[in-house]
Amino acid sequence: MKEEKPNAVSSQTILVVDDEPQACEILSDALSSWGHNVEVAYDGSEALGKIREKKFTIVITDMDMPRMDGMELIEHIARDYAHIDVIAITGHIMKYKYTEVVEAGAADFITKPFSLNEFEAKLNRLIRERGLRNQLERLAVHDPLTSLCNRRSFEDTARREAMRAVRYHHTLFLFYMDIDNFKKYNDLYGHQAGDGLLVKVAELLTNSIRENIDTVYRYGGDEFIMLLPHLPVDQARRVAERVCWNFNLLEFKPTAFSIGIARFIEKSGSIDGDIEDMICRADKALYAAKKEYGKNCVHVDWESC
Repeated sequence: MKEEKPNAVSSQTILVVDDEPQACEILSDALSSWGHNVEVAYDGSEALGKIREKKFTIVITDMDMPRMDGMELIEHIARDYAHIDVIAITGHIMKYKYTEVVEAGAADFITKPFSLNEFEAKLNRLIRERGLRNQLERLAVHDPLTSLCNRRSFEDTARREAMRAVRYHHTLFLFYMDIDNFKKYNDLYGHQAGDGLLVKVAELLTNSIRENIDTVYRYGGDEFIMLLPHLPVDQARRVAERVCWNFNLLEFKPTAFSIGIARFIEKSGSIDGDIEDMICRADKALYAAKKEYGKNCVHVDWESC
């Protein structure tokens, strides 16, 4: 086994943004030699396009660029891509103040000219801080039994995804799900077996979503929620039906799985109010799946679709 250096940092997926090709080449070569995956963009607009297509962990951006400068790019990332850390670079220290750049959302700021040693030290410090922050955040927002994101995490993500749906005019579906006859299963086989079933459901749901696009949560007890952006209603329904089918293949009798589906709609002028409305409609659709259609099925809130 290869021995890891005590101060080793994890490999990151980094986007270098600078309108000077030579600067991009120098930084990308250095970053690649340090074990990171690197792509380049030559202004803020191109960078945003790449960020929408690929999950970067760190963006290193120059400040003075055509079409979209570094400050505007930083503000976009801080607002829409909170998981990305930004290091800003500039040779114009009179034009850009450290405090202003950090307040806009950058994690650090470095002025030209700088040595690669200085740059690597700043980057490695950021990566270590990022790793510690991720560990703490994971403990705060994950369910300890299933390792799924918890209700608190859902509330944060739902708000962010709803804002994107409004801004970019795409669909956002919510699946409200629970296990039919779960109490009966617990009574028959015990709570330890019930916990095992919840873990199996978490695995099934995790394997049913698109990586880095959809998200799944343990909402409470035997209730689960999925958020699925960028889908037409017929495809959303097919995903839900496939989940129910795959659950039945597990053969945890006498249990089954029911799902209520609702789409996010702008109604009240309040993002939080509209999210609550979406949850309520999905919950009612789940209730209909159980009470009106005999459980073990999918029901869509057609009013919203």
